[in-house]
Amino acid sequence: MRTVNVQRCVSSRRLIVASGALTLVAAAAGAAAVQRPGNKPPSGVTPEIQWNRDLLRSGRVEEVAASMAQSNKVVQEAAGTSVIDRMRYALPSVEQLSSSLKYGNFITVSAQGSEVITLIREVPVRKGKDRNDVLTKLLNYSRQGVPEAQTFSGFVYEYGLFGARRDLKLARWHYEAAAAQRYQPAIFNLANMTYLGKGQSPDPERARELIHRAVEIGAEPSSRVCGLASFIEYRRGDRDAAIRLGKSCYSGLANIPNAAYDNQMPLVRRIKLLRDSIGTGAPDGYRWLEQITQQAGPDKQQLYCKYRIINRLRNMPGSTDVKALARTCYENSVHDPAAVGAESTIRGITTFVISETQALDQLRRTDRFHHVWSVPYLPFAQVDVDLYEPVMKESK
Repeated sequence: MRTVNVQRCVSSRRLIVASGALTLVAAAAGAAAVQRPGNKPPSGVTPEIQWNRDLLRSGRVEEVAASMAQSNKVVQEAAGTSVIDRMRYALPSVEQLSSSLKYGNFITVSAQGSEVITLIREVPVRKGKDRNDVLTKLLNYSRQGVPEAQTFSGFVYEYGLFGARRDLKLARWHYEAAAAQRYQPAIFNLANMTYLGKGQSPDPERARELIHRAVEIGAEPSSRVCGLASFIEYRRGDRDAAIRLGKSCYSGLANIPNAAYDNQMPLVRRIKLLRDSIGTGAPDGYRWLEQITQQAGPDKQQLYCKYRIINRLRNMPGSTDVKALARTCYENSVHDPAAVGAESTIRGITTFVISETQALDQLRRTDRFHHVWSVPYLPFAQVDVDLYEPVMKESK
């Protein structure tokens, strides 16, 4: 009499199907061996084709399939509906699978994590009662101690979203509760709040400890963790740590040490990285643009004079004679200030300074990635920022 290993079969519904498929293949192979014709097959028909034809005619496939169905029925009855239901609920929903395929995988640490992230992503696009229903589900998960939901609660309190009042103490409490379960987004948010001094005085050393805890958990594709970590080390003056953390980190904050300290990088590339870093809101790029162009030596484009003046203009309130600054810098940087084309070069410096200053100001005002934001989950890429930006504009 055939026995069925119930313990093994109920561990996964897929195992039942896979085991059955293997049984069918084995049985089919056995039947094919029995039904192999002794006569030579017709011209143009290979032995394999003829065996398959004989197998289908034999009725053996239907017999094996019926046996498998009966075995699976026995297993299901032995397991009980509660076990089957638990396995069903453990599988991802269609919505979760769709979200994963479209946006990639998000960091989770709890059994409910994927569902919670899916709900968090639904909130901004829902309205009225539908939104309230989703928020209620998230609140219930947060009260149950689910770290992904606790982090979302902290995010809501930090910015005063969805009708909640802004409360930085409550935000920090929720982040700490989730961080205690090694949930990386919550640890990142704590580091971010601590470094920026939200609800307390800025504490760079404590922020450094926190962000290193987040780094140790692993890399995340939006580069928010490595970017903040590299920037904090750079601001502390730890060049080696800033470079190590900034390596392969595609964050505007990591651009600063990457461009500032890599003398082997082409000048054009270093300038681009530093310009992008200014878009994060950190002003360090201005100073480094002046320094790296000065280190590069004289050039026909007069890049040093251009970025020197741009850096100076940041700290010179009121109207400034840019052309006079351009003339002074040019005359101090060339051997023959009265050479042919000097006036044209000075005009070129002046025009560039005015337009580039405006362009960099625009970058700072339109930081689409919002590097200083805390996050409701990670990775929090540009598509996620765009999803939540309308909600953030309504924050209290």
